Amino acid sequence: MDLGLQQARALVLGSTSGLGRAVAQTLVAEGADVVVAGRDPARAQAAAKAVGARTGLAADLADEGAGRLLVEGAVALLGGLDVCVVNTGGGRTGGIMATEGYEQSAYDSMLRPALEVARAAAPHLAERGRGRLLFLTARSVLEATPELALSSVMRSGVTAAARSLALELAPHTNVNVVATGQFDTPALERFEAARSAAEDRSAAEVRKAHVASIPLGRLGTADEFADVVTFLCSARASFVTGSVVRVDGGAVRGF
Repeated sequence: MDLGLQQARALVLGSTSGLGRAVAQTLVAEGADVVVAGRDPARAQAAAKAVGARTGLAADLADEGAGRLLVEGAVALLGGLDVCVVNTGGGRTGGIMATEGYEQSAYDSMLRPALEVARAAAPHLAERGRGRLLFLTARSVLEATPELALSSVMRSGVTAAARSLALELAPHTNVNVVATGQFDTPALERFEAARSAAEDRSAAEVRKAHVASIPLGRLGTADEFADVVTFLCSARASFVTGSVVRVDGGAVRGF
């Protein structure tokens, strides 16, 4: 199937490793002209070279204005923008009661940059009438995840914003959310290490519990995730907008 992504101009945020990098690599494989982005300049350039992207840009999305600058940089390099994948950092682990005082940092790392990038990218995505704006969130927007309470709050805000944007930016840009489950990535390893320390049990026990919660009986791979995201960025997903697409091996128990 031809996904219609040849020469599509794409910016993938948070793409120097893990799921974001897999998305960038898959878009490149489908013929898109891609700019990767991350916090560290050297890692961004190395990731761009590894996946065959145009280049890598660096900025910390937690800094106000950084998202807008990344969009402007990508537009300048690519001559416009057709696809924007918004992938931000996560929040501090713990419940609502245990994370008092960290609300601002959670907002600055997840919700504010997502809004900033969307506002900056929207005019460019509309230019050729084929725009795709994708927000990568988490299963916590659909099901309570007490150990990631602030992440749940902010990513739910991103999801609500995406639903509004799907109406505001139609018919020239499709806007969707991908709710991410458990994938075998460095980010999951860091989360498991934090839970291991907080709960006084081994990382292996935390991993076992994660796998047991997934009906398919395993963690997902970055390539499996990237395939779904790439489809949603493609011409073949032309009638999909305002949707939350779960990629979680069936872990979310809701309908």
